Amino acid sequence: MLSNHKKSTFTPEQIETLAANQFTAKVNARQIIFTLEFKNIFLSRYEQGDTSIEIFESCGYDTEILGRTRIYGFARRLRELVESGRPLTEDYSNAKAKAPENTDYNTMPSQLSISAMQRELVYLRQQVDFLKKITELGNDKKPRN
Repeated sequence: MLSNHKKSTFTPEQIETLAANQFTAKVNARQIIFTLEFKNIFLSRYEQGDTSIEIFESCGYDTEILGRTRIYGFARRLRELVESGRPLTEDYSNAKAKAPENTDYNTMPSQLSISAMQRELVYLRQQVDFLKKITELGNDKKPRN
């Protein structure tokens, strides 16, 4: 049975177990950081309808160690990151979004390419809105909301 309570720290044995997973970028007693590959897999499978728990388990994670709070928190933060148009990274820094890289979407799996295109579209829309506001300011007009 998966625990509902948030485990605030990992034991040394749990850290060792989590670090052994290929999708773990970094882990310490207080947090775990997942690889970019895992985040892309997670997003793709989540969009296909798999649950967060199913995805973590199929990628080799012991969901008892992670706990529901960490798993669902990860899913929520990842969705927020994608919706904001910021690029996925292996950390949770608050770095400003970089311009999307020139990507050949034909070489990516379809779900992953759709996600990447959606992120790029959000980013480009933000740029257009910003440019509109700058243009309006340059014309001595009050910016639109």
